[in-house]
Amino acid sequence: MAGPRSFLLLLLLALAAAAHAERIPRLIGGLSEANVNDENVQRALNFALREFNQASNDKYGSRVFRVLEAKKQLVAGIKYIFQVEIGRTTCTKSVADFSNCPDHKEPPLKKHSICNFEVYTIPWMGKTNLVKSECRDI
Repeated sequence: MAGPRSFLLLLLLALAAAAHAERIPRLIGGLSEANVNDENVQRALNFALREFNQASNDKYGSRVFRVLEAKKQLVAGIKYIFQVEIGRTTCTKSVADFSNCPDHKEPPLKKHSICNFEVYTIPWMGKTNLVKSECRDI
């Protein structure tokens, strides 16, 4: 009956290794998943979208419909990396907050895009910059 015992021993070793790996700190400067509910992550994403809307020639503002990916990296500040689905709203850009604006439902005004944003922030200096903003229509 060495087979089942060996299997059980290997299983226990794998579980112990997995539990230990959870306690190992992440590599400093490495990318890690960002919690989209975190206040600082939300602030960085809102900044990216505000900058995107200001730079856009569109009459209407866009808002985030889905966060596909959110990561952060500790550098000489914090770099946030987002991949999001945004959509054109029915609100013109004169509106300050697009979060409650419905999206256009019918072409040609309906427009959704996948965007990659990178936001670099140095919180202790009060500096935030949008360093990357790339979108493609879907």
